Amino acid sequence: MVVICPSCKIRLKIDKEKHVAKGSVFKCPQCYKILVFKKPVAIPEEEIDQGKILVAHSDPAVMHEITSLLTRNGYQTVTSSDGIAAIVRIIKEFPFLTIIEEDLPKINGFEVCRRVKSKTKMKEVEFLFVVSNGERYREFLPLSCNNQYVENNRISELLIEKINEIKDTRN
Repeated sequence: MVVICPSCKIRLKIDKEKHVAKGSVFKCPQCYKILVFKKPVAIPEEEIDQGKILVAHSDPAVMHEITSLLTRNGYQTVTSSDGIAAIVRIIKEFPFLTIIEEDLPKINGFEVCRRVKSKTKMKEVEFLFVVSNGERYREFLPLSCNNQYVENNRISELLIEKINEIKDTRN
């Protein structure tokens, strides 16, 4: 491993196997500055939670309808009522699916999808859009993250079917 002295910028070759995890103290051979070398700690990779779904919707009644339907079908739910909070919850919770309103406050659902999918480790998160009118938004869906959507008035009859389709395509 190569370490650069912050004072004189000399490159020092360090045998990381000889040093303990707490750190080792040594002196730069050129400027005699005291340096501390610590082994890098491996950060465990978070994994997508296959039983967790984020519901992001601005209407509390629709959000309640979706979460109760998902809970009855054995899913753990996390909720958010605006786009910024949705992005934060996705990054913190790692749900396998985000059911998101296309017209969320602060940041719309399409932009949330684009921003989340731009992060390397978040590419696996799937999105299912809840739209008020499928015909109106059909042209925007392929340009965002995917073309999966369910209309507001058909949530109770189609939501679980759409989730099963998404799970089938992942396997």
